[in-house]
Amino acid sequence: MKYNSPRIKILNKKSILKVIHENHPISRSDISEITGLTPSSVTRLTKELIDEGYIKETGTIGKNTPGRRRVLLDLKKEAFLSLVFDVGVNITTYGIGFFDGEVEPRGTFNTPRNPEDFFKTIREIYERISRSQKITRISLSVPGMVDMNESRILLAPNLGWENVDIRDFLDVDVPVLADNEANLSMLAEKYHSEDLRDIKEAVFIIVREGVGTGLMIDGKIHRGPSFTAGEAGHMTVNMYSDRQCHCSNWGCWELVSSINWAISQYGKELQGKNAIEKFRTLKQKNDARRILTKLAENIAVGIVNLVNILNPEIVILGGEIADLGESFFSTIEDYVHQRALKAAVSKLKIRPTVFRNISSNLVGAAVLAVEDIIEEVK
Repeated sequence: MKYNSPRIKILNKKSILKVIHENHPISRSDISEITGLTPSSVTRLTKELIDEGYIKETGTIGKNTPGRRRVLLDLKKEAFLSLVFDVGVNITTYGIGFFDGEVEPRGTFNTPRNPEDFFKTIREIYERISRSQKITRISLSVPGMVDMNESRILLAPNLGWENVDIRDFLDVDVPVLADNEANLSMLAEKYHSEDLRDIKEAVFIIVREGVGTGLMIDGKIHRGPSFTAGEAGHMTVNMYSDRQCHCSNWGCWELVSSINWAISQYGKELQGKNAIEKFRTLKQKNDARRILTKLAENIAVGIVNLVNILNPEIVILGGEIADLGESFFSTIEDYVHQRALKAAVSKLKIRPTVFRNISSNLVGAAVLAVEDIIEEVK
């Protein structure tokens, strides 16, 4: 690729906007230090970004020289809105994603089993919301493998969807983005979490009706050449199992570490219309403690394998187990430290996701839209 002056200018504008997104609010001098661009270049390019509606000046801080305070730059939060969806096996949640990566939840609906019905609902919601707000992207979090280049859901086992071309079902006048739910959860944590600022290797494990894994390697979300990286829920943990997974394999990790496993082990009637509601009921039962402890151990088995293979610095747990408390996470941590390679766990941190009142993958869908908008900067 030939890097002529206009091309370099666009790359520098994108670089500045990414730095502002990751560190807002931030001064021009700090941008210059982080990017290596000259102060005059930063001043010129940030003026263009202000004029184009991406960022704004907001307040001052400190002093560069006697009597002079640094002007801070921040994002124009409502400049670019996205419509984001967390596609659940039973319930789909949607909301408005802002240009700072935040999300405003707007509602839920039962996830149709037929892709055509599902995307018809998506279109109806888009058309309704677009009447009052300018939506620039639709971004989907999917519980399965997604070819992001072809906008195709390769396989969502728990939904029974395979080889679903999103463009065949959703013809709208804005770009449509989609990615795996665990990848988006990892992306949300990378963007919003302070303890990931200087971290290059991390794993996000989302536990719901299935188990998904998002990988960050060398500071980037790792999806693999065919977009199937991170499908650790389908690694074999019992090669002699007679239980077949939705993916068609036997003895998959998610068969013993999803909320469905815990519900089946309880063996009594639980209040709720679907697995998530039943599991939330289960978490309140005093006589479910043994099952939840065993669930923690089963989850830890998979983490041991991931830690030994990938050597992450942080393992983050999300989904329906994020609120299970210190005892649950201590069980996981103790098991992993006992079973994994000693050197691999010497600096390992295991924690729940920082997102409690909103799903991490819904936030990740908003961040995915933000990244796409930045890539369109001219």
